[in-house]
Formats: sequence, C-alpha cells, structure tokens
Amino acid sequence: MIRSAAAEQGFSLLEILISLVIISIGLLGMAGLQVTSLKQNQSAYMRSQATILAYDIIDRMRANAVSAQDGNYFITSGTVDSDCESTSGCTDSEMASHDVARWQARLAEELPSGGGQVCRDTNTEDSTSSDLTKPVCGSSSDADLPVVVYVWWNDERTGTSVSTRLAVSASI
Repeated sequence: MIRSAAAEQGFSLLEILISLVIISIGLLGMAGLQVTSLKQNQSAYMRSQATILAYDIIDRMRANAVSAQDGNYFITSGTVDSDCESTSGCTDSEMASHDVARWQARLAEELPSGGGQVCRDTNTEDSTSSDLTKPVCGSSSDADLPVVVYVWWNDERTGTSVSTRLAVSASI
C-alpha cells in the first residue's frame, strides 16, 4: 500500500510555534512569581529583624528597670559610653543612654534607613508612611500608658521612600 503525501499527518511549523509561545508565557509567569516571592521573603526577613531588635531594647529596659521606670529610655538618641561596656562603671541613666545609642546603631546597621524610638503612647498600631524621619511618639509621659517600641525602615525597593513601622507594646 502506497500512501500519498496528502495523507501524511504530523505537526506543522505553525503548531510548534504556537506551542512555544504558550510555554514561553508560562515560563515568564513562573519567573514573575519567583521575583515576587523573593521580594516578599526579604520584607518578611526585615520584619523579623525589626521584631528581634524591638525585643532587644525591651530586654535592656527590663535589665535596667529602675531607669526604665524613670523614663530614661524615652529619648530620641543616646550616647555611647565605654564605661557602660562592663557590668559596673556607669549610672543607671548613663546605661539607658548607652543602651539606646547601641540599639539605634544596630537598627541603622540591620535595616535599610532603620530607626527607632521608645516611649509611652496610646498608639500601638503598625503603619506605613511616606516619611521615614517623623517622630512617632506622642507627647504623653503618663505612667499608666503602655511602653511602646517603634521601629521603622524603608521596605520598598522601588526607590521611593515608604516606611514600614512596627509597634511593640511591653510592660516594664
């Protein structure tokens, strides 16, 4: 039996090209998902670092509870004091200033445009803002208000300054 050329069946060049286009679109979609996943993982890592650093200053305050109760940790910036590197050699208020300075240095080191502040405040909510430098603490020093640790950093890779703020409440 002889077959004619018209009876031959198989893939034409057009069908192969359409298959390649469909596969290419699928691969581009998978690449986009991978990029989004990496970006979200980086954001989650920064939030974890911010949480760890917030609890770091809370632990420092608990170790120096008298100074924390006196409000010595509620400052915008501290001073590094080499005498405070050991367990003795500085006063409680000097240790508080030293702790805040060391903590803020770690924030700047670990988080992009990182900063932080400790205060007593009624606002204990996380937020997003376009201003990385604005003060976030209220002006109240009421001892009944919770101690709030604010940590903020630039969480965007697009070049725009969008700040994510983490608020952690603690009792000292």
